[in-house]
Amino acid sequence: MAIHETKNNETITTYAGMVVKTGYEVVQVMSDVYEDWHYAVVYDLITNTAKTIYCGKAEVDATPELMAQYKRMCENERRHTKAVCLWGEHNLLMNQAHLLSLSVREYKKLRRTYSGRLFDGCWDLLKTKKFRNSFRESLANQLRNWLSEKENKYSFPFSPKQESYVMPYRAW
Repeated sequence: MAIHETKNNETITTYAGMVVKTGYEVVQVMSDVYEDWHYAVVYDLITNTAKTIYCGKAEVDATPELMAQYKRMCENERRHTKAVCLWGEHNLLMNQAHLLSLSVREYKKLRRTYSGRLFDGCWDLLKTKKFRNSFRESLANQLRNWLSEKENKYSFPFSPKQESYVMPYRAW
C-alpha cells in the first residue's frame, strides 16, 4: 500500500496504487542541523502530473501501465526542456550575430576560433562602425573576409603580432 502515516496510534494509507518513486533527501532544518526527509513521488493519471509528498513511510506500488505512463510523461518533459534550451541558444546566436552584422555560420566560426580576451577583442573590432585608425579598420576587414570564406587558406585570421593588437587590454 502506498503512503502510511501514523496519527494517534492509527495507521492511515493514502495514494494507494499511485506511488511511482520513493527516496530521501538531506534537508538543512537549522544552521547546523540536517535531517533525512523521506518522500514519495505520486503520479496522477487523470491530470497527468506528478507531485512530491514528504512522508514517513512509503512503498512503490504503481501498476506497470501507470509506471509506463509516468516514464512517458518524464520523457516528454525532458524533451520539452531540451527544446526550450536549444531554442534559447539559437535566439542568442541569432541576436549576437545580428549585433555584429554576421551570419550565424560566421558567428559560430568566430566562436570556434577564438575565446576569452581575444574573442572580446574581435567582438569590439567587428562592432566598431567608424574607425579612427586605418590599421584597426584593415584588421576588421581581414577578419570579416576570413569569416566569410568557406575554405580558409590559414587556420586563424590574424598573425600572432596582429592578435596582440586585437586584444582589448594587455595581460598584467
